[in-house]
Amino acid sequence: MDAPDLRGRTILVTGANAGIGYWCVEKLASRGARVLLGCRSAERAATAVAAVQGHVPDADLRVLPLDLGSLDGIARAASAVDESIDAVICNAGVKAATPEARTTDGLDLMVGTNFLGHLALIAQLDPMLAADARVVAVGSLAHRFAALDPARITAPWRGSSLRQYGRSKAALMAFAFELDRRWSGTGRSALCAHPGYAVDPLTAERPGLVTGSRLMRALAVPTRVIVQGKDDGARPIVHAATATDAASGDYWGPGGLLEFRGAPTRVVASDAVRSPATGAALWSAAEAATGVRFAS
Repeated sequence: MDAPDLRGRTILVTGANAGIGYWCVEKLASRGARVLLGCRSAERAATAVAAVQGHVPDADLRVLPLDLGSLDGIARAASAVDESIDAVICNAGVKAATPEARTTDGLDLMVGTNFLGHLALIAQLDPMLAADARVVAVGSLAHRFAALDPARITAPWRGSSLRQYGRSKAALMAFAFELDRRWSGTGRSALCAHPGYAVDPLTAERPGLVTGSRLMRALAVPTRVIVQGKDDGARPIVHAATATDAASGDYWGPGGLLEFRGAPTRVVASDAVRSPATGAALWSAAEAATGVRFAS
């Protein structure tokens, strides 16, 4: 796998205090990157920093308070960034919610956090993004089953929380592919990646973050032929953010059966999230919903 030295590079990871986000931080720090941990909870961020430092003693880390469910909080976080950013991994997300759940601005919690919050963040970070910056949207296998209607992206919904999660991730991916088109020829790049089917019982232990009984871990071992731990799930995302063979407009995921596990490889995104018409309409709807606009 392409694993370049990352000394001198600064990478922001949202949702960095747990799950896939945490493992992105540890892997990036182990290769010398300076990592900004975008986290809502200061306490959980401190636990994550201690865990990384326990395995990467010389890790260069900075906690950036960030609540993607608050447009004011996003603006404060963006204004607090006073250094050039080489890559942003848009990982944070709400995985389950009721139709009534809302962000502080009254937007649907999953769409508002997973998609609109990241769009608002990237737009306001634009002055601090390096000339060759990469933005990586962490997508999901669930995007394949999502119906994207830009005109109704903030509309009330009914039915399965999983289906709404899929819509929110599909919207984030469509945003990244639209950003790729708008950044064409600029030197910057936008791409997507997903972790496959990544579960806690197969994940390496980290105090305060990843634990589990020996029994549960033992019972999970046979499933490793199909699924993987979250430490391995972070690999396609880190690859998309750092590898020399990852290009703008790519979509990376595990290369194994059903893309559940395996080494990073290019995979196929749905026609819906790659549609230029959908991407443009979604972009306009998102700017209207958030009141945030890109400078260019």
